Amino acid sequence: MTQMNKTTKLLLLSFLALLVLAALGCGGGEEAVTEPTLVAEEAEPVAAPPVQPVSVSTTVPLVVDALSTFESKDPFVPQSVTNPGGGGTNTGGTTVTTSDSTATTAPSSVSNALHSLKVLSIDAVNDIPVVTFEVDDVIYADREEGDTVDTSWGQIKVIEIDAEDQVVVFLHGSETRSLGVGQEYLK
Repeated sequence: MTQMNKTTKLLLLSFLALLVLAALGCGGGEEAVTEPTLVAEEAEPVAAPPVQPVSVSTTVPLVVDALSTFESKDPFVPQSVTNPGGGGTNTGGTTVTTSDSTATTAPSSVSNALHSLKVLSIDAVNDIPVVTFEVDDVIYADREEGDTVDTSWGQIKVIEIDAEDQVVVFLHGSETRSLGVGQEYLK
């Protein structure tokens, strides 16, 4: 045989061996059908393709809540109850009852209310009772029963003025409020 013929055979055998190896490696679970191969007398061994190492990575969960101060609570257990005013010796303070303890605080002169309604005076003009009241630091003077004023808190209507008992009934939205002279409603 000629040198060219031997080299061609060797290349052909190498190619067929690679095809067989590829068919075996890429079979995907199916059996690969192999065909008989011709063995050359002077064939050099063919090196198998290098095996790629399988990379394995482990993931450690990150604890995101490590700095969180949120504590879940049972929605069916009352956590706190606030009772303004009340009877007994309480002088207008707030009693807070939690599942652990009870505390009573003295009334504060600082108000966190967003809006206020206060009756300043009840008088009579031409024998008709009138009220002067304040809403959010704006004074509305000499308003009669049935008068409606537009305020920063919405419309407030004077329903009834009792000059004898010094009490006024206001309508704000769907709620009525009865306030005496000097009383203030905060919300």
